[in-house]
Amino acid sequence: MNPFFAVVGLILLTSALMVLPLVPALVELHSKSDALPLSVIQQHTGEIRFFADGFRSYMTGLQPALQECVRSGTHTTGTMPDGSEYLVLGRGEEALFLPFRERNEFNPVIIASGSDLLLPSEINFSKDIYSAGSVIGGTNNRYRAILAEKDIRLGRESSVMRWVHAVGEFSANPGCRLYGRVSSDTGIRLSEECSFLRLNAPYIAIGPDADPAENHAKIPGVETTTKRLLHDGDFEIRADEVFLGNLVVRGRLRIGAGARVCGSVKSEKELVLEPGASVEGSLISASIMQIGPDCRIRGPVIAERTVLLQEGTRCGTMPNPTTVSAPNIQVEPGVVVFGTLWARDQGQTVAKL
Repeated sequence: MNPFFAVVGLILLTSALMVLPLVPALVELHSKSDALPLSVIQQHTGEIRFFADGFRSYMTGLQPALQECVRSGTHTTGTMPDGSEYLVLGRGEEALFLPFRERNEFNPVIIASGSDLLLPSEINFSKDIYSAGSVIGGTNNRYRAILAEKDIRLGRESSVMRWVHAVGEFSANPGCRLYGRVSSDTGIRLSEECSFLRLNAPYIAIGPDADPAENHAKIPGVETTTKRLLHDGDFEIRADEVFLGNLVVRGRLRIGAGARVCGSVKSEKELVLEPGASVEGSLISASIMQIGPDCRIRGPVIAERTVLLQEGTRCGTMPNPTTVSAPNIQVEPGVVVFGTLWARDQGQTVAKL
């Protein structure tokens, strides 16, 4: 064979092998036959109310039984299409006198109440609970999931394993453990010594005296600025100083008492806000963040390690909710967060330090 044709053949074969993997992409670029958006599985969208919405749809089949039991003041039992057994109560207070402890041990049932549901203490409710009114739980109970069209009140030392949603206010007494998602269309209120992971509501108030309506309008308006400062090493904004612009610090950052930052802040090490400081943008730390008493933060609060929110601090506003997120979060009484409080590893309401 002529050496020239052998070399040309080798070059053509090598070129074909290199181009072959690109053919599908070139065809798609020309014809655009797969231009539709990808289908997203809803359970992975991050919507905190996803499970509650699904359970509400699941319970629509029990509405006739609920209405009949409410009318007659009686209760009834039966089996759902998927084989799950249910107990429907026309009078929610009747649950105080039913043998749930023995029943749940051998054959757990879904509980649905057409009125306010009052639950006894020291029971493991291993199936989901629905109430057309409120749910008022006893002490030291363990719940799988709860959906209430009004308020939910958990007794001391109770726990929730999966999720809770209240159309009204959700409240937890001291010592409650909220392992799953907790959401409310009205608000969430936690007592001291409660643990949590993910909370979402128009307001999240810690302690009985935290008032979501108090002072939230006093956060000053945002001033327009394009200034950006990048600082190597540690940095301090002095007490009562006004800093205009965005700030990135490659060391520790301290914002003095009463200081105001009209922009966003990021530090690569510890970030400390002294009492009464305010930040009108986001607050981000690659380490530990300590937010002192009576601070005001308008934007997201994110830390890579720990966030401590001290008494009187408010994050976001009712018209402009925000997110507080960190692996570990500690919150003192008097704190109010508008929006989402998300502890990726552990969250805890603690006594004043």
